[in-house]
Amino acid sequence: MRITLDDAAIGEGLAADVPTTSFTVQSGVPVALAVEGDELPLLISMMLGGRLKPQTGRVLIDDVDDDDLLRARVALVDTPWVAEPSPGIDLRVIVAEEFSFADLRTGRRAVDVFLSQHGLEDYAALPMRALPAGDRVRLFSELAVLREGVGGIIVTSPERHGAGVEEWYEPLTGIAERGILVVIVTDVATAATLTALGAALPAFPPGAAPDRDVPAPTSPASSES
Repeated sequence: MRITLDDAAIGEGLAADVPTTSFTVQSGVPVALAVEGDELPLLISMMLGGRLKPQTGRVLIDDVDDDDLLRARVALVDTPWVAEPSPGIDLRVIVAEEFSFADLRTGRRAVDVFLSQHGLEDYAALPMRALPAGDRVRLFSELAVLREGVGGIIVTSPERHGAGVEEWYEPLTGIAERGILVVIVTDVATAATLTALGAALPAFPPGAAPDRDVPAPTSPASSES
C-alpha cells in the first residue's frame, strides 16, 4: 500500500492548520513521520487515514484519489480525540467494542481468549489506564488490523505515553512484515530514534523541500510494497 499527500493543505500561508506538503509513505518497514505541534500530528493522521479532506491538493491511495477507499483501507490507532480509548473503561469492554468494528464475536470468552493470546489476560478487568504503554500500542495496532480490508495503520504520537521506543516499535515492525503499511506520526526526536532502529522515512518529491514541521528525510525512503 502507498499513500501520497500531493500538495495537500488546510488553510493558507503562515496561518495554515496544515501547511502545503507532498510526500509518500508505503509498506515495507514502519515509516517514521516527524510532525511537531499541538494539533498537526492529529490533522496529518486524519488526512492520511481519509478522515479529513485537504482544502487544497489530494490524498491518494495507490495513486488513486478515492476518499471512501482510503477510509476503508486505513485505520487510525490511538489517535487523540478520534481513536483514543477512554482511560477509565475496563480493557475487556474496549476490546469487545473493537471486535464489533471488525464484525467479530464480542462475547466475554472471545475477548478473554484474544487477551490471553497477547499475554494481557491479567488486565482484562482493569481500567485502560492500567495497561503498560508498550502493550497499549501493540494491542490497539493488532485490533485495528482485524478489521476486514484494513491494509494500513496510522499510529499517532505513541511517545506521549512515556514508554521506551523499543517497547512498541518491535511489535509494529512485526505488523509491517505482514505487508501492512505502518505509519508512526511522532515528534522529531522520536523519529530520529526510530530511524536508528530501522524505520523508514517518507519519500518527498525530488528537489522539493517540505514546509515547516514536516522535515525532509535524511535516509533512504521506505521500501517498495
